[in-house]
Amino acid sequence: MKKTIFLMLFCCLLTQGCTQREKQDSPLTTRREIMQQFLDGKDFENYVPTVFFMHFPASLGQEAVYYHVRHLNRTGVDLVKIQFEQQQPGFSPETAEDWQRIQPLPRDFYAPTLEVVKQVIDIVGQENMVLATVYSAFQTLRIQIGNDNVVRWAKEDPEQLLRALRIYNAALIDFVKDCKAAGIDGFFMPTQGGENMYNDLPGFFETFVCPFDLELMTECTTGTHCNILHICDWEGPYDDISAFAAYPGEIVNTPNVVGGKPFTPQDASKLFGRIVLGGLERQGIINKGTPQEVKAEVQRVLANRPHRYMLGAECTVDNRTDIENIRAAVHTAHGQ
Repeated sequence: MKKTIFLMLFCCLLTQGCTQREKQDSPLTTRREIMQQFLDGKDFENYVPTVFFMHFPASLGQEAVYYHVRHLNRTGVDLVKIQFEQQQPGFSPETAEDWQRIQPLPRDFYAPTLEVVKQVIDIVGQENMVLATVYSAFQTLRIQIGNDNVVRWAKEDPEQLLRALRIYNAALIDFVKDCKAAGIDGFFMPTQGGENMYNDLPGFFETFVCPFDLELMTECTTGTHCNILHICDWEGPYDDISAFAAYPGEIVNTPNVVGGKPFTPQDASKLFGRIVLGGLERQGIINKGTPQEVKAEVQRVLANRPHRYMLGAECTVDNRTDIENIRAAVHTAHGQ
């Protein structure tokens, strides 16, 4: 208990100092205010909201809380996204009977992640919007059994996949409801399953991905006001992402390459008709360049940005990325 109280006091002091610095450069008092006005349609003359996400060395417990709050205060990003690392033990199903290892999850299965959510909200939520990441049922299953098994069983016995997806979606929806009860502002909603690797499986996306995504994302966006649809290309490229245009979310974060060609923020804005988050390559200048090079790249991106835009990368950046590079990107976008 003493450790928890000390951590909260330490993080609060950090947050207070950061907020005071923001006040000197903005007519608004908190990043929460900035984001709320931005979501309501306001564009700031010399301030582009900016976020960069990463996976931290610790995903649960007090260390996870510390890393999330530290990232906010070290970088000055405009909102907090809590990672979602709690997964099922992996296994390789060889027979239909093996699938019985997947059973309905206990109602409190995601309690450790929910505790991180609650503590981060308690520490920084008054002055910052806080989003919770929630992986899709498809991602949850693919992480557990591997992509080769997903493809195999989609061909041999699709009902086994569907049963598992229903189980995981039910647990994820419960987690989303618990996050909303805790006061979350919204969700970072990744989706996978539309990559090129599934193109030779007719109806794969329509059967195993889209219905579960929409059920979960509808729960995420009901009663919240800051949700990011993330079309994740971590596992592979896409020929086409137009099927995701019907997905909900006030903000969309897309791959930088679609169909083997550059897919720009302007392209994303035209397809999705909402706020676009992106512009930088997660393994590009932000990761490999100097702060000066990052500043120049951000200036180039901002000069060509669409209306209703947030600066960021197309996915999480490496947690070994020089923090000064992220600070340079944020400060440049904030007109500092």
